[in-house]
Amino acid sequence: MEIAIDELKKLARGIAVCNLLLFIGLMLAHRGLLPSLLGMALGNAAAVGNFILTGISAEQAVRLDPEAARRKMAAGYFQRMLMLAVVIALGLAADPFDPFGVILPLFFPKISLTVGYIFFWKGGNRS
Repeated sequence: MEIAIDELKKLARGIAVCNLLLFIGLMLAHRGLLPSLLGMALGNAAAVGNFILTGISAEQAVRLDPEAARRKMAAGYFQRMLMLAVVIALGLAADPFDPFGVILPLFFPKISLTVGYIFFWKGGNRS
């Protein structure tokens, strides 16, 4: 879990920038302050939870034999995708959440990782 938390700390700035841009976009589109903030909170919680759970599954899997590790990763993947499906369904069905505020933050960790490794963390794991 320590590795996932360390990586998440590296991503925090990128995720914050993505959230700021999303918030500005939602406000310019007149999506509503409270639904936007609630949707972004739900989407970010799911995205960060998914990222941390991926790290936990990977850290546990490396301690297992290859077949058990494969099963562990597959089960963890299914559970995380089920969690994300529930979050998306809730975000689309419930009135207090802006759908864009829920769905777009799910991509922020991947965007932050990609941009970070292209522009900032060249040549290895630098903090």
